[in-house]
Amino acid sequence: MSSPSAVVFAQPPYPWFYDYWQQFVAQVNSQRLPHAVLLKSIDGMGTRALAMAMAQFLLCRAPAEAQSCGRCRGCELVAAGSHPDFAFLEPEEGSHVIKIAQVRELSRVVANTAQQGGRKVILVAPAEVMNVEAANAILKNLEEPSGDTVFLLVGYQAARILPTIRSRTSQVALATPSWSDALSWLSRNQVNQPEVILKAAGGAPVKALEWLDGNQLDIHNDIAQALAKGLNGSLSPIDASKKLAAFDLPVVFGVVLQWLQRAIRVSCANVHDDLEVVGILAQLLPVHLYSLLDTVQGRMGQLNAGSNPNKVLACEELMLILLGFKAEQQRLARQA
Repeated sequence: MSSPSAVVFAQPPYPWFYDYWQQFVAQVNSQRLPHAVLLKSIDGMGTRALAMAMAQFLLCRAPAEAQSCGRCRGCELVAAGSHPDFAFLEPEEGSHVIKIAQVRELSRVVANTAQQGGRKVILVAPAEVMNVEAANAILKNLEEPSGDTVFLLVGYQAARILPTIRSRTSQVALATPSWSDALSWLSRNQVNQPEVILKAAGGAPVKALEWLDGNQLDIHNDIAQALAKGLNGSLSPIDASKKLAAFDLPVVFGVVLQWLQRAIRVSCANVHDDLEVVGILAQLLPVHLYSLLDTVQGRMGQLNAGSNPNKVLACEELMLILLGFKAEQQRLARQA
C-alpha cells in the first residue's frame, strides 16, 4: 500500500472526463455515490489521475461547487501523500502485481474510524493486477465496507478483474477521446507531429505525451519491427523471438494486445492503419484474431499473477502461434 506524493487535480484533469466528472459531483452532493466505483478505460488516457482527483474531492473539507478547494487540511494531506484516511494500492517497485500483504495493510485502514472525521477512500490502480489472494482479500472489504468508505478501482482490462469484484462495483465505461480531440489536446501541449505519436500510442493521448519524455516510442517501434519481420519472413522465428525477448514480457504482450485490438478494428470495420504489423495481423481470420486476443490476455494475466517464464521461449510460442494462423489463412485463401 502506498500514498504517493503527486500532482493532484482539484477538478477533472483532462477535458474528455468533464461529462463524467459532473455526474460524479452530482452523486456526491446528493449522497448517491456508490460505495465502490470501477472506472474502465484504455490505458493511457489519464484514468488514474481522474481517480486521484475524485479521491481529493471526496476528502476535501471545503469543496467549491464542482471542484475541491486545494487549500484545506484534507487537500494538503492528499497532495503530500500522507492523508491517514486515503490508501492507494499499486504494484510495488519492481513488481507487476498487487500482493496480499498490501491488501492486509489496507484492511486496517478500512476497519479504523476515519481520523479526519470524514470519508475513507481506497484507490486501486490497476485493479486487474491484483493476484488471486489479493483480489479475494479486497473482495471481503467490498462485501463488508466499514463506515463511510469509498473504493475507487481503475481497470484497463476490466474483464480480468474477478467477476465477484466487478459485480460489487458501479462500473463506469469511460469513452476514449475522439481522434480529433486527442490531436487538439496534444497540439495544445506543443507536441510536434502529434499524429505519429498518437497512432503509436493506440489513440491514448496521455500515454502519447508521456512517451515523448522517455524511450517508449523507440521500444514500441523496435518491437513492431521485430514482429513484422518475423511475420513477413525477413527474420527467422527464432531470431525474431530473440529480438522480442530483449524487452520485458509485459511490455511485449501489452503492445501486441494493442495491435491485435487495432487489427480487429481494421478487419471488422474496414478502417485503415499505417502500422505494418497491424496490417499483417489484420489479414488473419477474425476467429484467429480473437483467439490471439484471448491468448495474449491470458499470458498477461499469468505475468501479473507472478509467473516468470523464459522470455525467449514465451516469445517463440507467440511467434509460432502467429505464423500458424498466418499459414492457415494463406491455405484457405488458395482454396477459395
